[in-house]
Amino acid sequence: METATSGTYVLDDGRRIAYNICGATEGHTVFHLHGWPGSRTECSLFALEAAELGVRIVAIDRPGIGLSAPQPRRTVINHALDIRQVAKHLGIKEYSVMGVSGGGQYALACAFYIPPEELISVALVCGQGPIEISLRGMKLGNQIVVRGFQYCSTFLRLLMYGASQVLKLLNTDKIPNERIVQAFQTLSRWNMLGVAEKDKQVMADHDTMLAIITSVREHFRQGVDGCLEEGRVTTSTMGFEVNEIRRNVLLWYGREDADVPAAIGEEIAVQLGKHATLRLKDETHLSLVVNHQRSILQDLIGTGSERHIATAGG
Repeated sequence: METATSGTYVLDDGRRIAYNICGATEGHTVFHLHGWPGSRTECSLFALEAAELGVRIVAIDRPGIGLSAPQPRRTVINHALDIRQVAKHLGIKEYSVMGVSGGGQYALACAFYIPPEELISVALVCGQGPIEISLRGMKLGNQIVVRGFQYCSTFLRLLMYGASQVLKLLNTDKIPNERIVQAFQTLSRWNMLGVAEKDKQVMADHDTMLAIITSVREHFRQGVDGCLEEGRVTTSTMGFEVNEIRRNVLLWYGREDADVPAAIGEEIAVQLGKHATLRLKDETHLSLVVNHQRSILQDLIGTGSERHIATAGG
């Protein structure tokens, strides 16, 4: 994985926000909106392809995650405001946005709020949609988590705090990421993680797993509050309707994805109507992101071979 440049910026309201920059040193900028749990370091997954395509990726820690300060009572639209401020700080006048997995709602907020002369293109990559449609076809474990944030948030908070205390007792901060990668790969080979075969193939790649583990651990740098707040935000109403978006949105989803099923992308496409470009691939949650990085970036910058009209095949 390529080395990223890190930075922080103090926003107009006094909050610190952290970002990583990777890929090309110059060229069109794509803001990477990380998953849940994830962080700014997640952008390293796209770094090599971005560098080859001349794309610069800027990834931001959302409030309370990684090195970004918390923001009480925030919404998905608040993060669109943060992105605009960071873009201005970095001297970026035109850019694209890519919301991966849990970053999907935030990408929709950008599509709704940021002017098209500033925001050139938007993509959801196995992106979570509005809570009203986010359970369609989702595996049971994920449904329980979503419903838990909606109706049993206090219990989830206690459960997560309890887990965090156990992890502290185990001194997990002293366990290097490399050892965690090895443990996950061993469990995957023994079929003990319950993941799809295509995701197992992704997990077998050392660099990919190292990037994922690093991103997830950075998510919890400040503890569990940021993760819990993410759950509250993404299981609340977004503050706007998808059918109010008046610009094209690229929708990349995997037909074999049980975490954020293709049915979610299909429903978002229905609500967007003529403003949707749906790409359905024969992939799972992880394999879609890893196997189609180049095509996704090309789609965003308008140089890909995908047709901008209908559903693409696998």
